[in-house]
Amino acid sequence: MTLRPQRLFVPSLAMIMSLASAFCAAQALTPAQDPGRRILLTGFAVAHPAQLIDIDDIALGFPRELARRLEQGQQFSVRSTPELLSFNWQLDPPTPKMLAQVAETYKARYVISGDVRNAGIRTQPLMFGLWEKKIRSLDLEIYVYDAQAGTMVERFKFTGNATGDVVVGKDYSFDGEAFRFTPFGKAIDDLIEQSAQTISATLIVRP
Repeated sequence: MTLRPQRLFVPSLAMIMSLASAFCAAQALTPAQDPGRRILLTGFAVAHPAQLIDIDDIALGFPRELARRLEQGQQFSVRSTPELLSFNWQLDPPTPKMLAQVAETYKARYVISGDVRNAGIRTQPLMFGLWEKKIRSLDLEIYVYDAQAGTMVERFKFTGNATGDVVVGKDYSFDGEAFRFTPFGKAIDDLIEQSAQTISATLIVRP
């Protein structure tokens, strides 16, 4: 059998330039690089701080983890700030002027803020009061604004529950492995995931 030498394929300069142009075009179309997909997560207000003394800073931890999960899908470019979306530390509805200012400062189209409304523990008696079960709920509201348009896109309410040993522990870093191993930490982690999916589904279809 006679082996014939194979011709070495050498791409032309025009082909290289064409491929490079196509690659750049594909990069430009990456959703997360679209200015219309830029999100700013602000700090969350906490209505009853005394209810959350066993949690490692939920006001910053929740939006930080929410931002991380929103970025995981590579559909959005997300930034965070510890500031509240407020001039007076009260979570009042922001004015269009304030939203426009935030949009310009952070180069973000969407601004997301939140309010942790309740994290109290209640006791439910069982077996005619011989035993009792502890139940802890986390109720929060998340507000999504189109900062460039100066309008609210959506207001979401989320609730999670845990039973049993519902105290987490201040020494557990927010949404860390040990944190998620506790019943209430797991409930919070589930709410982060639920809110990230809900917000993504809402914003991804907007022009």
